[in-house]
Amino acid sequence: MKKKLKYILSGFLFLFLIGCSEWLVVKPESEIILDEYWRSSSDVNAVVASCYRRLTEPDIIARMMIWGELRSDNITVGSGLSGNDNVLGSMSDVRRILEGEITSHNSFVSWGGFYSVINYCNTVLEYAPYVTQRDRNFTQADLSRTQGEVLAIRSLAYFYLIRAFKDVPWIEDASINDTQDYDRPQTPEEQITDNIIRDLLIARNTVPVSYGRTDYDKGRVTQNMVNALLADVYLWKGDYQNAIEACDLVLAAPRLKLERGAYAFSKNFYLGNSLESIFELQFDDHGIVNEPVKRFYGSESRPAGYLGLPIVLSHNPYALENATGDGSPFNFKVASIIESADDVRTKDSYLFQGGVACIFKYAGAVREENATQTGSVYSYRSNTSNWIIYRLSDVLLIKAEALVQLETEESFRQAVLLVNDTYLRSNEGADSLQLTNYSGKAELENLVLRERHREFLFEGKRWFDLLRMARRQGSTNEINAIVEKKSSGMAVSLSVPVLDALYLPVSNGELRANPKLVQNPYYKEVTSSSR
Repeated sequence: MKKKLKYILSGFLFLFLIGCSEWLVVKPESEIILDEYWRSSSDVNAVVASCYRRLTEPDIIARMMIWGELRSDNITVGSGLSGNDNVLGSMSDVRRILEGEITSHNSFVSWGGFYSVINYCNTVLEYAPYVTQRDRNFTQADLSRTQGEVLAIRSLAYFYLIRAFKDVPWIEDASINDTQDYDRPQTPEEQITDNIIRDLLIARNTVPVSYGRTDYDKGRVTQNMVNALLADVYLWKGDYQNAIEACDLVLAAPRLKLERGAYAFSKNFYLGNSLESIFELQFDDHGIVNEPVKRFYGSESRPAGYLGLPIVLSHNPYALENATGDGSPFNFKVASIIESADDVRTKDSYLFQGGVACIFKYAGAVREENATQTGSVYSYRSNTSNWIIYRLSDVLLIKAEALVQLETEESFRQAVLLVNDTYLRSNEGADSLQLTNYSGKAELENLVLRERHREFLFEGKRWFDLLRMARRQGSTNEINAIVEKKSSGMAVSLSVPVLDALYLPVSNGELRANPKLVQNPYYKEVTSSSR
């Protein structure tokens, strides 16, 4: 990890100070940083911009997708998943993860990209205070706002890391020169979670409510973004009351509201920066193109992406003789009712082509019913898409999940009301879900999990939802049963024997570079994991 972190800032200087290459030759890196660079507010803003820019690089977005979706029941092999992709890397490694062959040699278990983001943030935290002494226009209030912004970005990066790997190194200081020792051991996940919460509580008191323009309000750290992330972290920790309180702060925001069901797909995933968006990474055809989404999920020129939805789990509302696959959250029978019998999300999220369920969410622009109401007409986007981290429906369902864990009649009632907020906008004309149809905590937990499944298909959340469930249960039995449904006909089992196997192994490259790292417990015992 030391080698991957050490020259992050010099790489930044190359990008943002083109024309000043003489500095890189003549001056030591530390002198460039202190004496020549950190002199004005524009210098600070440029490095903050690099924090966001790094989050949008293909290696980061690909890992958000792979770590958050691939091992779940949502994803199977799509079209052309083999060999190497010139942007994303080894598609053979992606296939290996899908098939349960998860080893420390897999290129997608490397975490260097996220530590690049963390180091950019640490650099701002370490050097921005100097600018208050050099630029009178960069005030203490500006510094506090900037520190809050990068604390939130760093917290997001660490939150991905602990959900993927559990224990990882916690680093707060900037890596800027050869004399520093950045070989750090792993820090326990619980300590990192507490650090994240500490930082987010600082950030939410300093970051803006609004920047006065939509792309900044949706694409930069705001109080809503911090509180949404904080609620998610509290939920992961099992601190349900604080999760609810953080959600309430977001739900009280007057500018946020759910898009209407008929328009939700296009406004959220095609147009982007919608009314319900809280934080999404910004892409632009004239700047940064979201290549991982185009290649993994499909595009106008290539509708079938590398990944698809398992047919056995898909519900086809137009083929009533095969209305639902085993395990689909749509057309789901519970007690005397059927959930999502005509849910618009089945049509908006994926489509059937030649016996394959292709992903349409993000790849598509508009879906319309055909003239006879027996199928859909799908139009693909010709431009690039943003990548949504949080939207209002996520906060509603985080609160619902936390309320179920409180186990009171009133908390159960409130949880069902929140599920209905997202459920009814996608099931127009359907009856509200009623608490009386769900017997106790376990059935309500499953209701919230199903609604999250329906709402966030392919959004990089499903595996983390299942992992959170397994951690709460202290068992892999249920997560194994869910994931095994997609392995029908496969020669391998996707089940795992212990909770530690639900995390990824530490990359061989990281272990070689940093002797203080230890392999994650499950992978110490096996050199090749067959989930």
